[in-house]
Amino acid sequence: MANLGIKKLNEIVKKTLNVIDDSKGAIFDILENARKEVSQLKDELQVLKAEANRIMSQYKTLEGKLAQSKKYLASINSDLANSQEQMEAAYKTANDILVEIAVCRESERQTILRRNDVERRLQNALETVAKAEKLVTQVGTVFDYLSGDLSSLDEHFEKTESKRLLALRIIKTQENERRRIAREIHDGPAQAMSNVVIMTEICEKTAELDMGKALIELQKLKAVVRDCLKSVRRIIYDLRPMSIDDLGFTPTIQKYIEKFSAEHNIRVDFKVNSEEDCIKDSNIALAVFRIVQESLNNTYKHADATHVSIQVECAQNSVLLRISDDGNGFDTNILSNSLNKEDSGFGILGMRERVELLEGEFIIDSKINVGTIIRVKLPYSLQEET
Repeated sequence: MANLGIKKLNEIVKKTLNVIDDSKGAIFDILENARKEVSQLKDELQVLKAEANRIMSQYKTLEGKLAQSKKYLASINSDLANSQEQMEAAYKTANDILVEIAVCRESERQTILRRNDVERRLQNALETVAKAEKLVTQVGTVFDYLSGDLSSLDEHFEKTESKRLLALRIIKTQENERRRIAREIHDGPAQAMSNVVIMTEICEKTAELDMGKALIELQKLKAVVRDCLKSVRRIIYDLRPMSIDDLGFTPTIQKYIEKFSAEHNIRVDFKVNSEEDCIKDSNIALAVFRIVQESLNNTYKHADATHVSIQVECAQNSVLLRISDDGNGFDTNILSNSLNKEDSGFGILGMRERVELLEGEFIIDSKINVGTIIRVKLPYSLQEET
């Protein structure tokens, strides 16, 4: 795509514009027909509602007549002087009313079915109108965009494939992260809360028999709740370390490094060449934190290192980050070979793309059996478009 000239690209876009323009009439027809159907269904629904009210009124009238007929039948049966013809006529009148009530009930049932069907069709028609209106807006936006200046389209198409791959990796990573969080919540807090419910029931039953045992069960319950709280806080910390906003970048990094070093028995030296916290932009601070986090995770999983050095330097207009380890190292050529693979992971490539999206620089040097060095340069703050 990048090898196509601007003339060829403009020709493609103009053909696309013609197709979109030809399709606009069909889209508007769909929208107009859907609106007409909505109007018709609303009118039909009003008629059915009126019909339902009429049937209900008729039903109440018939119920009154039936009550009077039953009362009349009772009086006839109690008076032996009435003739057989009178009794038969009274019974016939009552049966006729019952038939009318049955017919009225069936009419009501059919009306309700028709009303429900119309309501469903109306809902579907309203959804069609909403989708058609949205499509009209989107087509208009695309048409306006493509109708603009085409002189720089070659620059846009040049990076289309790399952006697509990045988007796919981001989507895959998001889904993996959601799956991981769901699994952690299911196996951690959700399971713990289930145990809390069971233990609470045990405490309730035990308290009725032995208060001492109930207190022991309550102690166990408190421990489960405390562990559950720790799990929730850990999950929240993995999503976003809130201490970056509360304490600042340096204390958050130091705390994470201390925890990592204690858990994995890897010595990590951390040094900031600044007397105060120089990273004020939360996006930059979070990016540096994630790079340090991912680098340490890679070191633990793959490098088999015993020592890691992390240095942060606040230069004149940028933040410099250097991470080195004494691990196994690897051939950096495999990174170039995996750039065009959609399933190449989101480790080092993810760090590089994160840095580039923040208008920074990312360099990695590694030698087998020597170690790995990562150098990152980021601006102090982002220039947001207005």
